Amino acid sequence: MRYFLTVCRLQNITHAAAELHVAQSTLSQAMQALEEETGLNLFLRTGRHIMMSQDGQRLAQKLSRLLAQVDAVEREVEDMAHRHQRVRIAIPQQQAAFLMPRLLRVFQPAHPEVVLDVIEPYGIESARLVRDEKADIAVVNSDEQSLPELRYRRIASHPICLTVWEGHPLAARGHISLAEAARIPLAMLSEEFYVTRCALRAMDTRGLAPDVRYFSPHLSTLYSLVRQHALPAILYERALAELPGLVALPFDEDLRLTGTILTKKSRQSTRDQRLVIQFIAQQLAAAGDGEETAP
Repeated sequence: MRYFLTVCRLQNITHAAAELHVAQSTLSQAMQALEEETGLNLFLRTGRHIMMSQDGQRLAQKLSRLLAQVDAVEREVEDMAHRHQRVRIAIPQQQAAFLMPRLLRVFQPAHPEVVLDVIEPYGIESARLVRDEKADIAVVNSDEQSLPELRYRRIASHPICLTVWEGHPLAARGHISLAEAARIPLAMLSEEFYVTRCALRAMDTRGLAPDVRYFSPHLSTLYSLVRQHALPAILYERALAELPGLVALPFDEDLRLTGTILTKKSRQSTRDQRLVIQFIAQQLAAAGDGEETAP
């Protein structure tokens, strides 16, 4: 139903698929299945653009009212979940690599009554989840305040590093310049990750063209590449905490990411959410640079 209403509003399968974060083929098949199941001709197609038929308009009106009721029920269920000590946290991979062991090993035993519901989206998507009230808290590596509905609580900054294996010719250096890093084969997280965009932007500003042999959306893949002596990687220092066999070399240019906690301004935090926020803030601030800002 949501797919159908989005297609009706945008009148373009490609644009609707992008907004819904689904493949264009998946959306097209869903619309065809809907027409087959209802026996209605819902769209009038002209090239890439589509228009609703009269039957499509009538169905869209009915579904809009129905989904409004569904959304109201979902909000009621979410409010009930809040009262049952469930805290929904969006933590991108690099922050999750650092925070999740601490949440499970330290926080959870101290607060067994709090149920942690954790997902690991991209940083940008984490902020959207909080905005749309699908997550109570997000932890990201950037303090770019792109969504005015959110409260951005900066905690501490940590360096972006070139990550190599023990025994690598650069491992004993202690630090490295961007120019040196650009001259060696590299692996990086895909460009949905802020750490990659930050590093590439810094190199581009200096006229450097890095030799990136592999982009991956999975942090575990980059760990494997480094550990198996395949490629060094550019990563956030917090993502490397307590991982044996890896050496982190900060850049001379002092590239850093700021650990930031996001909450929605219009929502009052529950006691359990405040406990989680306080714990995460303490963990991010430990060994970080800069002082925590007021919430």
